[in-house]
Amino acid sequence: MSEFQCRAPTNQSPNSVSNVPGYLMPARAFFFVVVEEVGKDGFLVRKIYASNKSPYLRDMNLSPLQQLSELNPERYGMLPKDPVAPYSVAEHVMGGGKNISPYISTSSIFPEGSPRFDGRSIFIDISKARQAGLRLISTQEILVELEQYKTTNPHLAKRVDKIASYVRDIDKEVLVQGKKVPASAIFNKDSLKFTQSVARTARVVQVVGIVFTAYDITQASRESVRLGNAKPITAELVRQAGGWGAAWAGLKMGGAVGAAVGIETGPGAVLTGLVGGIVFGAAGYFGADWVADHIYEN
Repeated sequence: MSEFQCRAPTNQSPNSVSNVPGYLMPARAFFFVVVEEVGKDGFLVRKIYASNKSPYLRDMNLSPLQQLSELNPERYGMLPKDPVAPYSVAEHVMGGGKNISPYISTSSIFPEGSPRFDGRSIFIDISKARQAGLRLISTQEILVELEQYKTTNPHLAKRVDKIASYVRDIDKEVLVQGKKVPASAIFNKDSLKFTQSVARTARVVQVVGIVFTAYDITQASRESVRLGNAKPITAELVRQAGGWGAAWAGLKMGGAVGAAVGIETGPGAVLTGLVGGIVFGAAGYFGADWVADHIYEN
């Protein structure tokens, strides 16, 4: 009689009942939860208009899409006024061509932003911005550009020095250059808090998932010892390594699929990654299981 069989008393009495305790059957439980770290390289802060009734916003004569970008960049992305405008870094920070500049001004003071500007704060994930192909021009690089601008425009020396002091001492200004800051790189206070909460929770779930898989490794180890053969434990390691490795690949693929169908908000990008990890991780597991069964079938 195996460990999964048992005997139960029986009789011929009508409607008799006998309770037979069952054994816990061996099971394999996997959780594929992988979250890409948010803000690993820090955030830039930009103050934006809180309402479309702002007279300054009306005076900019923006297109409908640009206005949506100004008011809700975490949903529609952030657009420069003109990504191909022939304005230099110095000309931008000096105030020239503000309505057609290829640069977006931000501050490296997180989370407050520049104290010289009022408005609603949004946060740009530096790592995600760079992944999107955007160029970041640091405070020091801006100061170098201003110094060169002063050399060729000596009559503006006092004004250049004043602007440089704002950039260096107050705003900690950083410029973003590119066609568009994607919505997936932009957070407001609520979405950033939510996304960071999801990331913390997911890490806990991932640890629990790994603990659950330890049962299979233990059982496979015992089987290898019983048989005097390494095949059972080798096969189990292939199964589990294959599943977890594919989960990481699934995160990347899940994010790409999410972007293709239009999910671009900060929290949406994280949730898409979770789905990608679960779906493609599970597929990776069963693929690895098929390979492992050729080593040792269980």
